[in-house]
Amino acid sequence: MPDIINTIKQAAHERKVLKIIYIEKDGTSEGWRYVEPYSFTDGGNEEALFAWDRDKNGIRRFIINRISEAEITSQDFTPRYNIEIKWI
Repeated sequence: MPDIINTIKQAAHERKVLKIIYIEKDGTSEGWRYVEPYSFTDGGNEEALFAWDRDKNGIRRFIINRISEAEITSQDFTPRYNIEIKWI
């Protein structure tokens, strides 16, 4: 989990598109999803990532512990919103 969070932080800092494998509640996955990371939120015991999903053309909430893989792509993005993820 720390590796996924660090990968998300690095992608946000570098303004790079992130590709993730996200596992839905029912256990299914759509495969790679290409997202622009913007912020984290803590909804009780579920930390989540808010990101622009390029294929769905909208902002989406991804629960961190359901992201099974995260990789930084070489593709830059121009932020649509303020990036609130801090690089620490």
